[in-house]
Amino acid sequence: MDAGLTALLGAAVGSLATLGFAMVTGRAAARSQFGQWRWQHRRDAYANYLGAVYDRDIALDAVRDALRADRPDLRDVDEKMERFAAQVRGVHRAAEFVILEGPPSVVEALLRCGPRGRRPRRGHATDGA
Repeated sequence: MDAGLTALLGAAVGSLATLGFAMVTGRAAARSQFGQWRWQHRRDAYANYLGAVYDRDIALDAVRDALRADRPDLRDVDEKMERFAAQVRGVHRAAEFVILEGPPSVVEALLRCGPRGRRPRRGHATDGA
């Protein structure tokens, strides 16, 4: 073999090895970025759910406080009940996102917390991330 052909063959092998390494590295980086994106969405869903539950509990405390008076102001109680009902709807909406984004173990725990008659739909993402 002459030197020119050997150099050309060596360059081709080196280029192919570099290309293969770049593809493997690119796939690993893409997988890592997808995992990070997935975790961020789950984290946001969990934080929104916990915030909605907290807001609901504060609204319920306001209803209880309004009802503790000797002669409750029914308009005030009604307004506070409306706010509480809106907060409950917010918890249900936030739970739907947890069901969509969460792994099955979290979804099952969430479903066990809800009332038996009104459980959210069970279509959810898998742990594939």
